[in-house]
Amino acid sequence: MRKTALSFLFLLAVALACAQGNYYNAVIDLTGQALYAGLHGLISTNTNSSYDGSKEYLFQTLDNVNGNVTCIYTGQVYNVGYNYTGSSNPNTEHTYAQSWFSSPETSVKKADLHHLFPSNSVVNSSRGNYPLFTVANHASANVYYSNTPWQSYRGSSSGGYTVFEPADESKGDIARALLYFNTRYYDTLTQQNVNMLPDLVQWHFADPPDAIEIARNNGIYTFQTNRNPFVDHPEFVGRIWGGTPVEDGSAPEIAGLLLDRVFPNPFTARVNLSLSSKQPQTAQIAVFNARGQKLRAWDQNLQQGTSELSWDATGDSGQRLPAGLYLIRISASGTTLNAKVLLK
Repeated sequence: MRKTALSFLFLLAVALACAQGNYYNAVIDLTGQALYAGLHGLISTNTNSSYDGSKEYLFQTLDNVNGNVTCIYTGQVYNVGYNYTGSSNPNTEHTYAQSWFSSPETSVKKADLHHLFPSNSVVNSSRGNYPLFTVANHASANVYYSNTPWQSYRGSSSGGYTVFEPADESKGDIARALLYFNTRYYDTLTQQNVNMLPDLVQWHFADPPDAIEIARNNGIYTFQTNRNPFVDHPEFVGRIWGGTPVEDGSAPEIAGLLLDRVFPNPFTARVNLSLSSKQPQTAQIAVFNARGQKLRAWDQNLQQGTSELSWDATGDSGQRLPAGLYLIRISASGTTLNAKVLLK
């Protein structure tokens, strides 16, 4: 999912970090292992060990939008109201599986909201403690989806090990959760003979943080006093583990089509998407709700260079749609870009 331009997100993240009392001042100029160790010291302030308290905050406040929460793997929306605590379905997914925990701080790890997400209970069980990694052949894998376009897979990696691949719409969020966990606790990202790190870094750059994820990071900070640095400063991933750096202002490009900005997000009346195209072409635009229902579709001509499209929060019949999470899909030249937006 191409959520927004990385350079724009970098500036937004810096502004948010400054708003939190210059949280990153001590590490902002570091690189490599020095940055990794510095971030570990910076974010190791969370001491909450109440898993029940974390679940209550997760379902009632943090990920609750108008009484609804969304499965991290399938996009399925559950109306849970405001008193639910994850007791049945949906339940709570530990993206860094509990069986992987090293000692000490196991109770703190279990309650750490940075890697906890609502999940369909059946999919959660199917994921189990398999590594989060790329499935080599989707056609032969088990597919988990309640509503398209979100699809997750369980199958074999290219090395022949059973792995679980989350949906494209949530890969970046999950990658940053695991990179945070490794940095905070020094727990390994190699599980069951699978080194997850290269794929997590790739997912991070392919699916950068959006305003929703940044807001989630802020919410967690108010609850447990530490932040996910890879949400606030996406460029830290490249500085530590390599990959495409964010500082160069470039975003992933596919077949000459680039999603530069999504703004404002969240929005109340109209959201705008700025696109760059190497040649004139016609794009197919579709808007889905979190249940995967297509609500609006149209064709738009893109010029060479920069074009802008917008969505006014209405469906095909012109009706105003309710507040919630939506996916805008842009297809052209056989490729697809996605933007997750929040209507308030």
